[in-house]
Amino acid sequence: MYTKQSKKMMALNILEILRRYTDAEHCLSQKQIEEILKKDYDMVVDRKSIKRNILDLMDMGIDIQCSERTRMVYCRDSGEMEEQSVCTGFYLQRDIMDCEIQFLIDSVLGADYIAEQQKEQLIEKLEGLTSVHFRKASGMRRPRKNDSMKNQLFYSLEIIREAIANHKMVRFLYKGYRIGSAGVQASFSEHVVIPIDTEICGGKYLLYCENASGKEETYQIDYITEMSPIKTSGVRKYWNRVNHLGAERIVVFRAHEKMIPSFVDSFGENSLKFGRMQDEWIQVVVRTSDDRALEYALRNAMDTTILEPKALRDRAADALRRGLKGYNDSSCGRVG
Repeated sequence: MYTKQSKKMMALNILEILRRYTDAEHCLSQKQIEEILKKDYDMVVDRKSIKRNILDLMDMGIDIQCSERTRMVYCRDSGEMEEQSVCTGFYLQRDIMDCEIQFLIDSVLGADYIAEQQKEQLIEKLEGLTSVHFRKASGMRRPRKNDSMKNQLFYSLEIIREAIANHKMVRFLYKGYRIGSAGVQASFSEHVVIPIDTEICGGKYLLYCENASGKEETYQIDYITEMSPIKTSGVRKYWNRVNHLGAERIVVFRAHEKMIPSFVDSFGENSLKFGRMQDEWIQVVVRTSDDRALEYALRNAMDTTILEPKALRDRAADALRRGLKGYNDSSCGRVG
């Protein structure tokens, strides 16, 4: 139970009650608000005070909704029963709907690059944007594992954001793997880069950047650790360039017509133009980044081919040849 509070706090307490306990499907009457004030805040008030404070909150721009009903009351002046309008069923109108919060929670749960402990923290913050009724009805699965590398994701993102805004370089260790005498072991390499942009592509959270020699590189942010900014002046004005690794351009695909829904889902309807080719094959023109187009083409290689630009088509063909070589290599015996 809260310690006894001044009645000057009544408006804030009522707002907190509406935030915690109400939504469009769960309303509170003045009597119910009165009971919660007494139980949770040790505050004894009358309903007129509650109504006055609610109206004050509404005058301040707080979006509180209510319903009106009529009741018959005795009028002393006329000596007759008269209709009177009564406000009841108060609830706080929220900027974000429960279905939108559920979507964000599902997105967090499905993000493999976020550590499980941080998923819990993010979910709690998202749940805090709605009422207790959402948490009771949600029944969502909970993360279970933990990963010390992924715990640094948001710390790294903050440094990256500052570096891009202030045109700074950063230093970090990047996690890789090698096969040693004790089996597969993690190894770390140091990198000094100029961050350019970040993007979620193919389920991976990527950092686009340049190294000291101006070569463009890409790293998974959840594989980055011990990132720190470099306080130096005279950094090359890379930010004036437009055509960097994360930039979008026109990519032309040849695809089976059954892939139309997949293209729409992956790139968005407004980014696409379709044309008929031959039989069941179509041409798809899309504005996207090289990495996203390449990832999509390789993932759907049986039904999709990059036609243009030639350099990107060659990258896809080279990746497929290397994969096919592994299957055709007669020296690859069966394990066991």
